[in-house]
Amino acid sequence: MGGDPSGLHPFTMEHAVLRTYLVSVGLESGLMLLCALPFVLVALWRSRTRGWGLVVLVGSLVILENAISELPSVSWLQHLHWHWQATILTTAWPLLLASLAPGLSLAFIGVTSRLKPGWVKPAIPALLIAAAVPAAVFIHGSRVNLTGEGWAYLLVMPGLAEELLYRGLYQSLLNRALGRCWKLGGAEFGWGLLITSVLFAGSNGLIAVDSRLHARIVLPAAIAPFIASLVSGWVRERTDSIWPSVVGHNLSNIVIPVATLVARFM
Repeated sequence: MGGDPSGLHPFTMEHAVLRTYLVSVGLESGLMLLCALPFVLVALWRSRTRGWGLVVLVGSLVILENAISELPSVSWLQHLHWHWQATILTTAWPLLLASLAPGLSLAFIGVTSRLKPGWVKPAIPALLIAAAVPAAVFIHGSRVNLTGEGWAYLLVMPGLAEELLYRGLYQSLLNRALGRCWKLGGAEFGWGLLITSVLFAGSNGLIAVDSRLHARIVLPAAIAPFIASLVSGWVRERTDSIWPSVVGHNLSNIVIPVATLVARFM
C-alpha cells in the first residue's frame, strides 16, 4: 500500500508546517521588537510628540512583514534561488497601504516626492560610505560568484523592497509619531531613523532563527546593516526621497560580486 514515507497523516503534516511557520514569525517579530523597545521607550519619554498609535502601528507592520516574508513560495517561484516572492510582496504591500490608507500617500513614503535641491553632493559620500562596508568585507576574504538570476535580483529587488519598507514607510511613520529633533548635514531626523535602523539590523543578521526554531541575537552580524541603515536613513531625510537610497542600497549589494569578478580576471 502507498502512503507518506514519513508516516504522518496529511492533516498532521499541515498542522506541523503551520505551527513552524507561526513560531518562526513570532520569534523573529518578537525579538526584533524587543531589541527596538528600549529605543522606543526613550524616544517616547524624550519626544515632544508622542504618537502611541503610530508606534503601535509600526510594531504591527513589523509582524505583518515577517508573516509575509515567511510564506512558502508559490510553485512557479520555487525553482529560483533568490527570495523573489518575499521582496515582490514587500514592495507591493507598502505601496498598497500608502495608496489606500487615510493620511498616507506615495509622496509621504518618498516614492513620488520631489528631490530636495542640492541632493547630489550629500548622496555621493553617503553612497561611498555604504559601499565601504562590503568593500572591507571583500578585503577580508569574502567572495561571491553570481548567476544571471543573482545579478538581476541584487541590482533591483533588495534596495527597492527594503528601502520602501524601512526608510519609506517605517521611518516616515515614526517621524510623524516622534518628531525630528536633530539636524546634521542639512537633514532633519529623529528617533525614527535610529529605531528603523535597529529594526533593519534585526531583519538582516541581528536576529537568527534556525530550522529547529532556535532563536538567538547575533550582535556582530548587526554592525554592518545598522551602519548602512543609518546612512540610508540620513540620505532619505536629506533628499526627501527613497530613490537615492534604493540605488545606493542595490549598488552596495553588488560591490563584493563585482570585486570578485574583477579579481578573477586580474
